Amino acid sequence: MLLHNLFYDIAPKILPVGRMTTITIRPLYDHVQLNPEGHYELQLMGREFQTADPIPMTCDNGAIVFTFTPAAEQEYELVLFEFNGETRVKKEGFNFYAVQDDLFNTRPWKGDIHLHSCRSDGRESPAYVAARYRQAGFDFFALTDHHRYAPSLEAIDALKDLDSDFRVYPGEEVHPPTNPVHHINFGGSFSVNDLHRDKERYEKEVDLVEGTLDHPELTPAERRILASSVWVFNKIREAGGLSLFCHPYWVTGNRYNVSEPIIKALFDDMPFDAFELLGGFTKATHEGNALQIARWGDERAKGKKIPIVGVSDSHGTENGNLFDWYYTLVFSPTPDFEDLKAAILSEAAVAVQAIPGECPQIYGPFRIVKFAYFLLREVLPLHDAECAEEGRLMLKALAGDKDAAAMLKLTKNRVKKLFDHLWA
Repeated sequence: MLLHNLFYDIAPKILPVGRMTTITIRPLYDHVQLNPEGHYELQLMGREFQTADPIPMTCDNGAIVFTFTPAAEQEYELVLFEFNGETRVKKEGFNFYAVQDDLFNTRPWKGDIHLHSCRSDGRESPAYVAARYRQAGFDFFALTDHHRYAPSLEAIDALKDLDSDFRVYPGEEVHPPTNPVHHINFGGSFSVNDLHRDKERYEKEVDLVEGTLDHPELTPAERRILASSVWVFNKIREAGGLSLFCHPYWVTGNRYNVSEPIIKALFDDMPFDAFELLGGFTKATHEGNALQIARWGDERAKGKKIPIVGVSDSHGTENGNLFDWYYTLVFSPTPDFEDLKAAILSEAAVAVQAIPGECPQIYGPFRIVKFAYFLLREVLPLHDAECAEEGRLMLKALAGDKDAAAMLKLTKNRVKKLFDHLWA
């Protein structure tokens, strides 16, 4: 966490363009208190334009108070100078971001919607995985075990009596027979895996889908795979869920998970809702994500609208790779499923790569990416600290600690209170 966020209470940080806002910067500890006899000056600098304007300020019980009306959507840095005689020295810098109303009226919700538990090939129970995600700063997640929808319901059930703002949604990774494409059902009201287990009905319905397809360039086997995937995406939509086309450039069996003719047909027809731009690739296999990013760029250059997500595809939260490496930051009014879904579909979401020890990488619409980088520096560390305590108590409560379950009630709404404090 940046030192100024440790040592000062700075609020608000997110400002509406064109409206006057009063901002207060309150030193929290003795070593950063202002000298009552000192001489200070504020200067405001915008990132987008080469301006450096002096700002009138007052002191209120040791806090800096000033008003500001942002003229444009951008990041601003407020620099506090202290005078030592005639010499002006920078004491501290504080950052703010002004946004138009469409972004101002949303909040950034951190989520992962492709991950596994020990109910398929992961290492930990659904309940444990859920609590660890909250501890890592997530606002929502969906457990998506291979072939199985029930483990996600198990996670929901395990947390239902814990008083928390963490949202746990149903999900599954869908694998129809003889289809190598991986599909995610996020938030659907029923299992698509269960449907294709009725093989006779499944084959008849895929026959009908196949009859509607063009793509004369595909082989009969490729057409069948494409029809199967379209069937899956249609069923997820019928369930009210959000469908993902997953990691086509994962190398398995010495070849990509999905053949190029099928990848091309899926991007041409766009039967899926969102593309898994960042997925569960380790440092040794990172080029899979790089290829997905490049392909997304090429397809968008053709004029296509392609919503994206970042997901970990993690198979364990302890002593393993991938957990909290990749995620989605969704800009919606609430973390309710319908709000999240609408925001992702409208491309108000970014895919984030945050591998420990490396610089974060964010992908999505340029305007939102700029704002998201600011949030990763200035807001999410504060947000994650609030979630960490709640997640720790959730783990203890799941282990049978009744005091922890009672204490959870005290942590509820802490993220909301933080966001209310940081948004003007």
